[in-house]
Amino acid sequence: MARTIRLQSDSNAHDRPWRVALEQGFFADEGLDVAYHEDNPKGAEGRVKDFSQRWKESQLQQGALEVYPVCEWGAIERVQQLGKGKIIGLDSTIRTGAIMVRADSKIQNVTDLRNVPIAVTWHAGTFYAAIEVLEAAGVPFEEIKLVHANDRLDALLSGQTQAAALMEPLVSRALAAGARKIADLRWRGGIVAGGDVDEDTAAKLRRALNRAVAWLKENEDRSRQELLRDLKPEQRATGLLPELVGVQSYQPSEFQEKVDWMLDRGFLEKAPAYKDVVRSK
Repeated sequence: MARTIRLQSDSNAHDRPWRVALEQGFFADEGLDVAYHEDNPKGAEGRVKDFSQRWKESQLQQGALEVYPVCEWGAIERVQQLGKGKIIGLDSTIRTGAIMVRADSKIQNVTDLRNVPIAVTWHAGTFYAAIEVLEAAGVPFEEIKLVHANDRLDALLSGQTQAAALMEPLVSRALAAGARKIADLRWRGGIVAGGDVDEDTAAKLRRALNRAVAWLKENEDRSRQELLRDLKPEQRATGLLPELVGVQSYQPSEFQEKVDWMLDRGFLEKAPAYKDVVRSK
């Protein structure tokens, strides 16, 4: 009998290789029966602080999920906090987004965002990626003001915040509403698996996902239509697509770089050991 893997998606757009691996039978070819659930189970109404990740954590802890993708920083944080599961690889896409402001905003560049409230989803990929972009532009960490918003696009367009860190389809919707892009955001995801997902099963998941990435690269129109299916047809031609890079192993140097960064900013209370958080082959 095929092994059943219950998966909770992190983003309908960025996790498309998971769905394609299911649709094209790549998981089945590996002897896996994958039950795939897309995005936040409560939609926009469920985006209270940390709801999506806490829900996934509780489901993993209770045995209702075997696998979920999350941003790289979040993968480290959640595995350490949960005390269960391991990171079995870096996810199959480089995720994409943007910091946006309204058309009439006086903000013209990243440095203008110093001490300006920016709507984010708390401790999600855009949260961490926004910090990296602002710091790279010379804005000190203590002068970066991120605020959680259940609906980041509404927070921006309604004037609740002057800026928002968004991913698709919200970037395209913001542009259609006249908003301007201030900076691009890019980040990696990590794949978290429960303790009962052994290395043989993890390897099967990685192989199936990499087949899906190859398939998507050869079917770009289908990829664009499916990845950006929540947008109007005329918006899909210019919408942001994640970069398809394939699942990769999480190297100790990469892990330590992220851990040091998170420790310096107070996102981790203590440094986790690589062997305790990452499953190495």
